[in-house]
Amino acid sequence: MIPAALGDLASLTFLDLSHNQLSGAIPVPLCDLASLESVYLHFNQLSGAIPAAMGGLINLHDLHLYGNQLSGVIPPELGDLANLVRLSLEDNQLGGPIPAELGHLTHLRELSVGL
Repeated sequence: MIPAALGDLASLTFLDLSHNQLSGAIPVPLCDLASLESVYLHFNQLSGAIPAAMGGLINLHDLHLYGNQLSGVIPPELGDLANLVRLSLEDNQLGGPIPAELGHLTHLRELSVGL
């Protein structure tokens, strides 16, 4: 489980919790970390929806959530991540269409949403 208290680390720019056996949902307080530039949560056992509040991480360049058990739809709010360069969501249980809002990500160079 990712502790919600990590949301108190206001100066955090890089978060790598990949390749663990973390379970549960992505805590919404992480979405308050406005300084975050890179988030690596891949290859865990995270479940539930991707928080729409992640769209508020305006400095984010890298978001890697692949290899989990995340479900629901890709939040259209991710289209607000104007500085995003890499987005990896594959190998989850996400459904629905790819939000058209992702087309607004002019800096995006890598997008992975497959199985």
